[in-house]
Amino acid sequence: MLSSYLALIDDNALRSEFETFYFENRLKGMRAAYNVLNDKVLAEDALSEAFFKLAKCFQKIHSLPSHKLQAYFVITVKNTALNMLKKETHIETVEYDDELEHDELPEVDYSILKDCITRLGDTDREILYLRFELELNYSEIAAALSISETAARQRVRYAKSKLRKLLEKEGYHG
Repeated sequence: MLSSYLALIDDNALRSEFETFYFENRLKGMRAAYNVLNDKVLAEDALSEAFFKLAKCFQKIHSLPSHKLQAYFVITVKNTALNMLKKETHIETVEYDDELEHDELPEVDYSILKDCITRLGDTDREILYLRFELELNYSEIAAALSISETAARQRVRYAKSKLRKLLEKEGYHG
């Protein structure tokens, strides 16, 4: 399977880097997928799909610090597994309507911002991490999470809105 991922990467040095990443992180990815799916075969499928997604965008993200690249990978595995679980259990997902962007968040003290972010749910923290820390565009977020680009935009919008409300409770108004 590794060879099919490596075929997606043009540069030999990047292939070698991806191969190292693959061997160092496949067990971590398998655990993340299994924790969501509780099925070894489905977890392997989710892991394979996540590595495929990673290989497709590896040239852009390979230069991230190791811990950020691992976080990106685990988020991708987890969301791929969640999407597979939704399909397995026939849960319907509803896409949100696309609307105008909200204004950016107000300038706030870092410690207050960090505190407010930690009070958000995992999904909201992950989507903000992908958008603002990793600086991924909406199509890249959509690919990482196996959702549509419209849904990625809406998730970012909702997470920012929740964060904004928490900041307003702390006295910051933007």
